[in-house]
Order: sequence, then C-alpha cells, then structure tokens
Amino acid sequence: MKKNLNSLEDFLANVHKLGFSIIDYNGTKVPCLLLENVQFENIVSKSYGKPSLIDTNLNIYDDGHHVFVNLNINFINADLEFDFLLFANESIDFFRFLSTAGMLGIAPHESKSSNIFFVQLPKKDRAEKAFELIKSKIN
Repeated sequence: MKKNLNSLEDFLANVHKLGFSIIDYNGTKVPCLLLENVQFENIVSKSYGKPSLIDTNLNIYDDGHHVFVNLNINFINADLEFDFLLFANESIDFFRFLSTAGMLGIAPHESKSSNIFFVQLPKKDRAEKAFELIKSKIN
C-alpha cells in the first residue's frame, strides 16, 4: 500500500468507497470489486487479447477490534497495480466468498452492461488462510 496509514481515522478515510457485490457465477458466489468505469475500461483495454499474469496479495491490519485488509492486485503484463482497502468488520462475506471461490470479479460501478473481469487467484489456500485469520481477529 502506497499510503501512510497511522490512525484509525486514516484507515477509515481510505476504505474503498465503491465497495463490492457478491455475484452468482455458475452456482458459485464470487466477490466482485466495483470500480470507476474509467479504471475498469483501462484494465480491460490493457488486458484484452493478451495472456494475463496477475498477482494478488492480502495484507491484514488490525488493532484488536478493527480489521482492515489491503487487497493488492498487480496486472504484471499490463503494467497496472491497484490497492483496495476494505474494512473487514463490515465486509467479512467478501473474504469468505473469495476463499471459497478462489476467484475475484472486477466490474464497473455505474454501468448498464454486465461486464465483469474475473481474476483466478493463483493460490486459493492463501485466501482460505487469510479468511480464517480475519475471522479470528473479528470475533
């Protein structure tokens, strides 16, 4: 994460504002990050027709009560990198479905289309371990 977060207020002020949704993809619940249309179009245009090498990392921050997760997505072949800070106390379902589906959707926030860019997590077991850790810190 490229921002300095030193207080609870800093973390709360930097939480991903557009949020997420949970979609049904062939019977599997998949968390889907919502992005500005321009960001989404940038990802699609730089990735279209090319093999995608995408690295995802979950960095967990907690103070014993509040749990935040920075989701870093690095599109290595497209030279794009994004950080999304989520407040896990209010988005535990996002991480539960991320760990069970092993994939992440990315979609435009305000669009009439149903375009979704799917990212297969390279190491689903890491998402499972992260979910267990997040869950233990929230309870």
